[in-house]
Amino acid sequence: MRHAIFAIAGIWLAAALCAAGPVAVHAADVPLANSLPLESVMLVGGSPSGGPLVPVIGDAKAHLAYEYYLTNYGKKPTRIVSLRVRGIGAAFTATIEGDALKSSFTPAGSASRLKAYDPVLAPGASGVLYVFLNFPGRETPRQLENSLVVEADGDPKNAQRIMLGELTVRGTGAALINEPFTGDRWVAANGPSNTSTHRRAVIVLNGKPRVPERYAIDWIKLGDDGKSYSGDQYKNSSYHAYNVPILAVADGKVVTVKDGLPENVPHTDKLAVALTLATIAGNHIVEDIGGGLYVGYAHFIPGTITVKAGEQVHRGQILGRLGNSGNSSEPHLHLQVCDAPSFLICEGVPMEFKRMSLTRYRIEKRGETPVKLIVEGAHDVSGEEPMEDEMANFPAANAPAK
Repeated sequence: MRHAIFAIAGIWLAAALCAAGPVAVHAADVPLANSLPLESVMLVGGSPSGGPLVPVIGDAKAHLAYEYYLTNYGKKPTRIVSLRVRGIGAAFTATIEGDALKSSFTPAGSASRLKAYDPVLAPGASGVLYVFLNFPGRETPRQLENSLVVEADGDPKNAQRIMLGELTVRGTGAALINEPFTGDRWVAANGPSNTSTHRRAVIVLNGKPRVPERYAIDWIKLGDDGKSYSGDQYKNSSYHAYNVPILAVADGKVVTVKDGLPENVPHTDKLAVALTLATIAGNHIVEDIGGGLYVGYAHFIPGTITVKAGEQVHRGQILGRLGNSGNSSEPHLHLQVCDAPSFLICEGVPMEFKRMSLTRYRIEKRGETPVKLIVEGAHDVSGEEPMEDEMANFPAANAPAK
């Protein structure tokens, strides 16, 4: 979980992302694709999970992430003009176009995951279009109709609308979990957003693209000066999150344990071990919490994991201590929920924390250096996941949630 400072994913097809709200819709008058020769434009797209989509609840609103993988099978370059999303049976429309579309599209094989690209596919070329919808409240339409407007050879006269089918949205299905540790000033780095590197991590394994970190969080802890460490930044022990006990977020059964990997020196170019599928999460645990859901905890200090594969654990039980192993540039806990017992061969699922308070904060800087953390207020929430860079406080006592 490096993103400049964190991210687990290291294998990328391509990705990009945008958020869309209700805007003017211009696609309705564009003719459907069967009104033009199909050989001029053929795009293949789809949602990778195949099943109903589950929104993430953050900021007291629903957000929904899904992806389209696009390939131009035609004989001419194809420009993507817009993606239109319409709620079926509910008043919701969104259109992704213009600059928002450019930031939502990445050609396959691109060097940068953050750069905006002209949304054009040459014959035989592929790309990924990421969608991140923001709804006005916690409720979403039960179905979404998606359609692309494209132009063959960049000619507006050749514009056509391609129906991508309906996506079913399920109101429930997120993992309801407890806190992974206690205390305050925990920042949800790389949490759900339209810019998170977790969101942009398309992993291609066994011939299939997936987004296992779609709603993952890299938890770091800030000090009074707004930094994640105090003292020597090249020592793991300097970091406020280091050596913190990691708690099981739910009752379940441990299915995977990896231990014994050495830790990295923070913020240096060289990792302690070569990255493979076995080492990318560092010392880690995968827990089966039932209902087809699995929690992944990554980057433990070697030798501190207290459980074994096959062991039953209970929420609040200490699993080990937070460290800096695997694909990590400083001590943090990478936490994700997936639909399979793997960090990478799975699809990411939203989390809902039973109890926490979210804190408004700002960091005063001297130039680029943080010098003071200003906490401006907090409010208790339940059944939500922090969005990217939100700060959470977790109860000090591991009492059962009511």
